[in-house]
Amino acid sequence: MNSKTEMQIALMRCQNKPVKQIAKKLGVNREDIEAVIKKWISYTDKYLEELTKNRKIKNNKPDPGLILNMIQNVEELLKNDDILDYIALHRSDYHDRYMDCIRYKIYSYIKEKKLI
Repeated sequence: MNSKTEMQIALMRCQNKPVKQIAKKLGVNREDIEAVIKKWISYTDKYLEELTKNRKIKNNKPDPGLILNMIQNVEELLKNDDILDYIALHRSDYHDRYMDCIRYKIYSYIKEKKLI
């Protein structure tokens, strides 16, 4: 899948859209979207695990929606306590839309910095 379509998928996940709606809007198979999301998961899992290892959660119900859409810089995003708490709480939820958004941002960051 091309990077422009991948970015559109991520943008819609950041807007809390379900895969079914994204597939319909973009004219892409659900399975292809799910494969892209699985790629993000595989590339970011170890990074997220290291990022949240030994983290003491301060906010049990963080809502990352507004923060994710306001902060574009990944390094700045990963300094935000609510985002880190959300990652710590939802890292293993592979159907979480906001986690998909976070994963894409981190995936792009890792790719850009050539860490993968």
